[in-house]
Amino acid sequence: MFRALLESAPDAMVIVNGMGAMVLVNGQAERLFGYPREELIGQPVELLVPQSHQAQHEQKQRGYLADPRVRSMGSGLELCGRRKDGTEFPAEISLSPLKTAQGVLVSAAVRDVSERRQAEQALHASEERFRLLVEGVKDYAIYMLDPEGQVVSWNEGAQAIKGYRAEEIIGCHFSRFFTPEDLERGKPAEALRVAAAAGRWEEDGWRLRRDGSRFCASALLTAVRGERGRLLGFVKVTRDITERKRAEERLTRANAELSRSDQSLKRALEALQVSHEELKAAQLQLIQAARLESVGTLAAGVAHEVKNPLQTILMGLDFLSQKVPAGNEDVRLSLIDMRDAVLRADSIVRELLQLSAATEFKRKPEDLNVVIERSLRLIHNELIASQINVLRDLATALPPVQIDSGRIEQVCINLFINAIHAMAGGGTLTVRTRTVRLGEDLASHPRLFRQYKTGDHLVVTEVQDTGTGIPEENLAKIFDPFFTTKEVGVGTGMGLTVVKKIVDLHGGAIEIRNAPPGGALVTMILKVG
Repeated sequence: MFRALLESAPDAMVIVNGMGAMVLVNGQAERLFGYPREELIGQPVELLVPQSHQAQHEQKQRGYLADPRVRSMGSGLELCGRRKDGTEFPAEISLSPLKTAQGVLVSAAVRDVSERRQAEQALHASEERFRLLVEGVKDYAIYMLDPEGQVVSWNEGAQAIKGYRAEEIIGCHFSRFFTPEDLERGKPAEALRVAAAAGRWEEDGWRLRRDGSRFCASALLTAVRGERGRLLGFVKVTRDITERKRAEERLTRANAELSRSDQSLKRALEALQVSHEELKAAQLQLIQAARLESVGTLAAGVAHEVKNPLQTILMGLDFLSQKVPAGNEDVRLSLIDMRDAVLRADSIVRELLQLSAATEFKRKPEDLNVVIERSLRLIHNELIASQINVLRDLATALPPVQIDSGRIEQVCINLFINAIHAMAGGGTLTVRTRTVRLGEDLASHPRLFRQYKTGDHLVVTEVQDTGTGIPEENLAKIFDPFFTTKEVGVGTGMGLTVVKKIVDLHGGAIEIRNAPPGGALVTMILKVG
């Protein structure tokens, strides 16, 4: 039974007597050492030990057998074995004394640990490389935590980033790196819990250095597990991304500033477009002014050349009318038509003379409301005949303006008559007055006001009708000489030209546009003082 047990043992078994000679070996011993069994029996056990290790073998053997505490630990001796072919190998030997009738024998169980030794050396080399790698990383804080979060290892990168030396921090809880705000929210416990459950936890957030200063960290916490999934601890990798965070913040601010600049540029472009439109309008006004100047020069010559012949023709027509025989109705009617035509030509000549007249006015402070009321009274019959209702919206306590009341009265009558002609089937004529004091933001005022300065006190008059309005293509030509949309014989096309001339001579401004509800709206501005 003993031999059967001996042969079934997984290790090489060698029984040695008190003289140190081998008395029994098993098959594993034959295969391990390369000797046939008969060559080993009776030979000293030193045969299986290299010459250089025999003294060490004998010393360890005596100490092992003499100290029962070493044997009770179950560990064997690590020595060197030698095969028959002379090759050596690392061996682990377990010795046990056997008491027999012939004396005390020693049982030696020998195991070739070459593979284990190679694995241990490879593991040690791997651990050493990993240690050197971790220790050599300066840009990353890499350290180990136990399952409760206590620091158990610390690399130079951790010391460089967080400011703690290894002897200061090992054994401390990693929560001391968190800010008070994160501690209040329970961030360290959450990190351990998430990493243990999901295998990893990561975030970018603010952390504390040893000196209390803050830095932005990109942190990764990874769980380390052993056999059967037992949690051994955590690996913590932290990188300082403060500069990147600040660069991102600078980029965000730059983008915001760029966006604001873009909006400012858009507003500037819009303002430039408005200015461009105003410049075009000013150019048109200059062209129109030059045209009026030319017309005025022409009118001065034409009027004097035409006025006297017209008076001669008119006197001749009056003379012929007295000489027409009774009953000759056709001649009488022809003379009447001719007289109307001459009078119409004379009216045009008079308007041309007004257009080219000198700019010396008898101006004095006047209440514009009084001038408007006087003008409405003068056309009272025309209003009734055309079924026009007048709606007055005149400001009270209107400041006086320096005007030639006769000329401004002519302007008002002309504007009122135009409005009446635009409402052929009747309607409402609205007249408004108000005062305006220009504020700092002139851009918020209509274009008509922009020829004035901040602080100017103005009186604004508006004349609005409920007619059909003016076609958009005609608005730019409305003040041109001889331009009219009225039927032949109703107007000469000089009325609004004269109106603008009078307003300009008063330093005022006038504009005609279509009102949103319908009809035309005339706005006239005169400066107070």
